[in-house]
Amino acid sequence: MHIPAFQAALFAIFVIPIWLYTFYVDMKLKKISNLTVWALFAVFVVIGIFTMPLMEYLWRFAHYGVVFAVGFLFWMARQVGAGDVKFAAVAALFIHQGDLRLMMFIGIAAMLAATVTTLLVTFSPLKKMAPHWATWKMRDPDNPDSVGGGKQFTLPMGTGLGLMVCAYLVMGVAFGQ
Repeated sequence: MHIPAFQAALFAIFVIPIWLYTFYVDMKLKKISNLTVWALFAVFVVIGIFTMPLMEYLWRFAHYGVVFAVGFLFWMARQVGAGDVKFAAVAALFIHQGDLRLMMFIGIAAMLAATVTTLLVTFSPLKKMAPHWATWKMRDPDNPDSVGGGKQFTLPMGTGLGLMVCAYLVMGVAFGQ
């Protein structure tokens, strides 16, 4: 892995608790708050400026812009939520350019794991542990602005995105430079 282990450890110390909060709120309300996104952004800005070369630090904001632009197009087509777009863009800040290929595999695995786990809980007695969570709602036809126009079953993607970044940072601590 190309991310320095020390940098990954510093990021992970702050990112993992923020993600745990995001996981809880995204599962309960199907929302990712701007406060969460700004907290992750602040973690990157503060730790990043001290732990990476200036040009690499600045290039990471290009990653942010590209992911945000692509996500915005998906949001305009009502295929993802706005919180997911912002969360994914901020998550891109933490990924070292040399690890992009690895991140594709981690991302696919994390999104599949989050999706399968959510579906298993949705259709099992386990959902009785938190029966009022928005995640278990099959559709939201009262809200035409929601993903899929409220006509399709949706899953909270912040859980998979957060799992992806946390897994990457933990792997960076173990296998980074």
